[in-house]
Amino acid sequence: MKGKWIAKAIFFGALAITAITGLTMLLWNNLATAIFGLPAINFFQTLGLMVLGRLLTGGFRPRGGGFGHERRRHMQERWMKMSAEERQQFSKRWGRWAPGCAPEAETTQEKA
Repeated sequence: MKGKWIAKAIFFGALAITAITGLTMLLWNNLATAIFGLPAINFFQTLGLMVLGRLLTGGFRPRGGGFGHERRRHMQERWMKMSAEERQQFSKRWGRWAPGCAPEAETTQEKA
């Protein structure tokens, strides 16, 4: 059962990479050649440019993990240790979307 899932993931991953690379190649060959006079590129050159661009702009590490989760957890812990007055001041300063936490029901009930 697990082998089928892995095979499907590999197949659809390869299909997605092929489709994205093909679309990028078509856009490059139709736009960059006409607008900037650059030469047309083939599928593997397009794939290479995409990999190079990814490496230059952040590598292949997973997005959304690591420091962002740690910061959110830190801010939630900090929020829980604050008094009601500190929470109000923090909310006034940062607005409705305070980083890593949101005002609890207590503060909204106090306003009503």
